Amino acid sequence: MKTKIYINPAFSHLFDFIRQVPDNFENSGELLHTGRNEVRKVSISGQDIVVKYFKRITWANRLIYATLRKSKAQRAFENSRKLIRSGINTPMPIAFVDIYKKGLLYQSFYISDFIDLKSLNELLEQPIGKSEEGLKAFAHYSYKLHRLGIFHNDYNLTNVLYTQTNGEYDFALIDNNRMEFRAYTKRRGLKNLRRLNLPVDKLGIIGSEYANDSQSNSFRTLMTMLFFQIQFKERKYIKNLFKNFWGNNHQLKKQNVN
Repeated sequence: MKTKIYINPAFSHLFDFIRQVPDNFENSGELLHTGRNEVRKVSISGQDIVVKYFKRITWANRLIYATLRKSKAQRAFENSRKLIRSGINTPMPIAFVDIYKKGLLYQSFYISDFIDLKSLNELLEQPIGKSEEGLKAFAHYSYKLHRLGIFHNDYNLTNVLYTQTNGEYDFALIDNNRMEFRAYTKRRGLKNLRRLNLPVDKLGIIGSEYANDSQSNSFRTLMTMLFFQIQFKERKYIKNLFKNFWGNNHQLKKQNVN
């Protein structure tokens, strides 16, 4: 096996811990999230850090990430550095570890600093009376990202964190492996909001503030947002239909063989 480790020079003192991450991951720290990926918080040398394990990698991606594209862990590391250089808050990238076996990507880990902020989902699930100012602040934040040419390709309510101090909102981005850095257009910006799973009244507040920032018509802005959201949901529904069809078909074939 071949191991690729890159460490932010500011965290070189964590080298011994980082090189042992693949062996110790399952028994380390506190489990924060499990699913397609697994995330753990670990305390090391008095510092809380986050270790993310990209554990479900398709066979095709094992080959692609070993030959044609950078791994998700490496992209998360590099994209986070770009965000920080642009003045956008995100957990400080510490390291990434990629392990290759027989020429394929076998395991992939991303290590970052831990920031103790709340999920935006907690704020925006509240009634409008309690969340309106937060919705407006989030709209301004989204427009700022887009004008800077930053497009998070999984821009949803769980991948934005927030804090509120004296009525002021600050935000931070996480899960940064899927991002694009490209020129701003209003269409591109509004399309980037398609994953926001919010009712129309709350989307309306975001759309109105975004329209004000971009000097656009509020109604047309909201209609465009809804168009992209409906389009996204339709494509996701069709994708799941095909996925379930092929999965069920494969299961029937296995049963017939047995």
